[in-house]
Amino acid sequence: MSDPPSTRPGAADALDATIARNADTVRRGRRDRSFLKRLGLSLPVTVDDVKQAFYAKAKQSHPDHHGEVSDFKEVQRAFDEAVAFAERNGKRLPWIGAQLPIYVAQREIVEVVDAWGGAVVVQELDWLEDTVGEDFAQLADRLVQVDLTGLEIGDGQLAQLIEQSEGLQYLETLLLADTEVTDAGVMQLARVASLRRLDLRGTDVSFRMRRQLAQLPRMQRVDGASRWGELFRGRS
Repeated sequence: MSDPPSTRPGAADALDATIARNADTVRRGRRDRSFLKRLGLSLPVTVDDVKQAFYAKAKQSHPDHHGEVSDFKEVQRAFDEAVAFAERNGKRLPWIGAQLPIYVAQREIVEVVDAWGGAVVVQELDWLEDTVGEDFAQLADRLVQVDLTGLEIGDGQLAQLIEQSEGLQYLETLLLADTEVTDAGVMQLARVASLRRLDLRGTDVSFRMRRQLAQLPRMQRVDGASRWGELFRGRS
């Protein structure tokens, strides 16, 4: 049996591509969604949602039920526009199902890091609100940095963090300076494919391990990889 889309290798890259393909379209299409408001709808919407809302509104505004002709025409016009909108944007919504488990895992990591006294940076994609609504847009939030500098964090806590691999798909920066991590703990960071910057200054991680981590595919910078840098830091 194949893995679910959210856990397959490259799932994060695939989601990136999906969002990138639609970002410009969504931005260009930004405008007042008055036709949705007229039908009492909010994002995201499907064609079935539009039809159900139309039947309810049409029943209230139809002249046969003592409604105004002008109101009924407005409801009809809103229906036509809302159907077109739902059909056009419905193709952009399947990523929600894939993103949900990532979002949940990220929130769990944020809670754990907060309990340890650390800090995080979460990147938001506000423009998605125009397609999927404010609540669903939060599903695309990306945990890009975890800062545990100076905390009593050892290999056990780091392992706990890395176990939440789904929530680390967008993690670019991990700051572990002056923590208690060792080679045994940080060697697991090879599983965090998106990692670009790592701070290991003031730790017991060997310089050999630090240099190995600096060779990871997407790694751009490992603070503390140089003996001279550590020596200078210790004297500053």
